[in-house]
Amino acid sequence: MAKDKDVQVTERLPTPKIPTTARLPVPPVEDTLVAGPAPASTDVVTTPVPSAPAPLEAKVKAPADKRRPVSKRDAANTRVLQERCRQLGLSLFFREQDPVHSLGFTSSIKGEGKSFLATVTALLLANDSDDPVTLLECNWEHPTLHEYFGCPRTPGLAEWLRGECSEVSIRHEVNGRLTVIPAGDGKGDAVQLLERMRRDDLLANWTRSKELLIVDLPSVATTAYGPLAASLVEAIIVVVRAGVTPDDLIVETCTQLRDMPVHGLILNQLESRIPRWIRQLL
Repeated sequence: MAKDKDVQVTERLPTPKIPTTARLPVPPVEDTLVAGPAPASTDVVTTPVPSAPAPLEAKVKAPADKRRPVSKRDAANTRVLQERCRQLGLSLFFREQDPVHSLGFTSSIKGEGKSFLATVTALLLANDSDDPVTLLECNWEHPTLHEYFGCPRTPGLAEWLRGECSEVSIRHEVNGRLTVIPAGDGKGDAVQLLERMRRDDLLANWTRSKELLIVDLPSVATTAYGPLAASLVEAIIVVVRAGVTPDDLIVETCTQLRDMPVHGLILNQLESRIPRWIRQLL
């Protein structure tokens, strides 16, 4: 493995533009604060967040929706989402007793929004903290960070772990305090790469330099090496897409992570209980 003691970031990326999907019904703020209990097989705390990946003010700007302007309600729920992610990062990284240095986002299946929420948390944490923040992608099945941030897909973490490139070549600076490391091409030997990370205590080596690590992990129920990747971080957040993820897969995920430091479950894309025709009048 290549090791660079003095890391110098050579490439500065522009502020990313995260693509959004078709607009979903957005619930009122008060509705987003209520969610069903977490599965009985785990004692994680459920932290619901409002519907749909929404653009971050000043940091991430999504393409404009041509069908209708952003409503005041959408803007309010965007602010709630940002505040939830901000509270999450600050409460774990800056608590007085036993603060964590690495936080991973995982889910049961792909498409639940874990990469988006990891990105939002990293951007907000970099904005709020004087410490450097690194957004690390360990999801070789469905890598997406290179698309979000406009950086090369390779070389990435996989190539560096194999000793094919230097560390400086995989670190892409987004702003003064945020660095992005894409996954690279590691789908064929993911288990070996993760074992190498464990053996060399890679994440601990990075956090000793006062870096705060946000890790985009693979899904647990549909990726064989998902639990292995999750075991590398100091704290785990499980993202569940409301109304989409089957209950049995949520239970399976929580069971596989039972002995790991799961600090919360985020219920993403809650549907409003208020009928659409009433919401249109609000």
